[in-house]
Amino acid sequence: MPSFSVTVLSLVTLLCTTALGAQQPEATLKRAIAAYNGAASISVQFNQTVTNPLTSRALTTSGELVRKPPNLLSISFNGKDPDRIVSDGSELWVYLPSTAPGQVIKIPAAAGESGMLIDPMGQILSAPAGSYTITDAGTAKIRGRATHAITLAPKSSSSLFNSATLWVDDSTGLVWQLESTEPSGLVRKITVTQFRTNVAVPRSTFQFTPPANVRVIDGGGMLGGQGSGGPR
Repeated sequence: MPSFSVTVLSLVTLLCTTALGAQQPEATLKRAIAAYNGAASISVQFNQTVTNPLTSRALTTSGELVRKPPNLLSISFNGKDPDRIVSDGSELWVYLPSTAPGQVIKIPAAAGESGMLIDPMGQILSAPAGSYTITDAGTAKIRGRATHAITLAPKSSSSLFNSATLWVDDSTGLVWQLESTEPSGLVRKITVTQFRTNVAVPRSTFQFTPPANVRVIDGGGMLGGQGSGGPR
């Protein structure tokens, strides 16, 4: 028959193990927040698929996101008519010739907030971990990298997404895959193919000059805290 001390020790070990397991998803998110916001600059190559569950239609694109805190952002899409979204620190430029030719929307940068509305990963990782209910979503290899997945449910009803799953690198804390469901029902899946941090980025990366014969639309107030939740 086991002694009282051995029984107590086993119980304490079980309780500690359970507590550590419960803390793991929150710790994983905190690592991702620190890795994303702690970098002096970020350059990401990505593939993105946006699916409309009502029509079962999906749009797949690829491109590059470059970010330099606090409010410089460039998103360039590949394609015949490449779209660009640029926050130069003063203005956010949204140029989408593939879907809205002949125009560019100019929005006040609002201290970087509008850029966060356009950057899906930035939307999530700019908020404190306490902003979400966090659950463990298992493990997976993403492009050969070991990751832990966590699913986030925002506690605020005004969030730009209903739920999101992040696949976080076990070694670096970088997010290699993101899948989110927006209030509209759209499902956005972003898979990173290359992730570089603390790289030298030319200032010209965050500059945008409207092409000739393109109408500039003043979009002040268009996002208003309830943006589309991402490009396109």
